[in-house]
Amino acid sequence: MTVHSFGQIDKRNQPLKLQLVAPVENKTENSTSGPSIEFKSIFDKDDSYLKRFSISKNNDTSKSILDTSTDFKNPGEDVKKRLNQQMKQDVAIDPKFKQNQFLGEFKTDTKYIKIVCRDHQYPDGDRVRVLVNDATVINSILLESSSREYYLDLNEGFNKIDFLALNQGESGPNTAAFTVYDENGVMITSNEWNLLTGVKASIVVFKQPKKETTSE
Repeated sequence: MTVHSFGQIDKRNQPLKLQLVAPVENKTENSTSGPSIEFKSIFDKDDSYLKRFSISKNNDTSKSILDTSTDFKNPGEDVKKRLNQQMKQDVAIDPKFKQNQFLGEFKTDTKYIKIVCRDHQYPDGDRVRVLVNDATVINSILLESSSREYYLDLNEGFNKIDFLALNQGESGPNTAAFTVYDENGVMITSNEWNLLTGVKASIVVFKQPKKETTSE
């Protein structure tokens, strides 16, 4: 409270009067405080963008968010489909495929022959057996796209060589290409066959004695 006093010099005998003045109320507001601003959380917004990319909004409950499955294509599927398609389109069965085939007689004076054979169509597991004079000398040969070599010793005189079709692979008939060479690398014969299972392709090779050379 503030007290104001007044004095009069010319009236010394009169009592002193005191006037009380009410204190002035300080109505000054804190200048540092401003109007309050209301902040809202982004999670309170109905934002379609957040809904679209939120993992919590995934409606597909059948898959885990940790699912690492991919759509990579297996290259082997193309080969499988092509092979299955070929099986449906087998070579038309010619009546001669059901009969043994004789592919010729040949003469040589070498001790052995070399047979080079392969599958002349799409390799599908064709196998053949080789017999000489009705005795098995090679039990099973898998015919592939690349050529394979086999050596057969010749008996003096008559040698009947049979190629027996053991199967027809995944797509019939049994298909093979073969070439026969003497021991000097000279070709004796070359041929192909298309055989059903159990059918033979045969050649005959006569081994002649070597001619003696005379010196003068």
